[in-house]
Amino acid sequence: MGQRRLPTVLADFLQNLQECRHLAADAYTWSLPRAQGTRPFITRRRRDSMTELAFFRAFLGWEVFLEESFILYLAGQKPSRGRAPYRYTFPPNQKTAMDWLVPEGRPYARWTHAAEVSDRSERHFRTGGPYARVLRGNRNVLDEARTIRDAIAHWSGSAREKFEKIVRTKLTTLPPGLTVGGFLATTAPGSAPPVSFLEFYVGRIDLAARQIVPS
Repeated sequence: MGQRRLPTVLADFLQNLQECRHLAADAYTWSLPRAQGTRPFITRRRRDSMTELAFFRAFLGWEVFLEESFILYLAGQKPSRGRAPYRYTFPPNQKTAMDWLVPEGRPYARWTHAAEVSDRSERHFRTGGPYARVLRGNRNVLDEARTIRDAIAHWSGSAREKFEKIVRTKLTTLPPGLTVGGFLATTAPGSAPPVSFLEFYVGRIDLAARQIVPS
């Protein structure tokens, strides 16, 4: 991690989110007919694949942001605005901080589950530092985002079943042949202004990151 600072970690993550948004927007635009009677640049299936890639990259960036910011807070850094959280543990360097976060019996610490990160934050920071309140306040959305991420990453019946449960909850029905990318490109019902499900989830992750590392 070197000499990275919290403001840089936040800025890099937000830039990554914007790139993911642009990728999804390009895929949507390229899938539309260029003129009456002409074919679009890409098929709807390719649009869906690009949208899935955009979302997957956004969620992967979220995992990296959580890990990097957590380690830097644990090393004593503070954000551009506000105070550093009160620490219960004082690792001598960032390498040791990373090692301390790995649960016993596991090769690495997981950052995909909001509940796990919240619990981890309470072991290392008073009141869970900047993580517990934000992650618990957004737990349902973050858990849904993780389920969608898993449906993209794993072609398993279990991952697909959990994804379809979200679709039925959000759309009240499961459209035949719906892909993960097709769902993410769909406008979220009741959103004002209207936004796609991709933007709904990415927007909430964006806001959560800004609350964790105020700037």
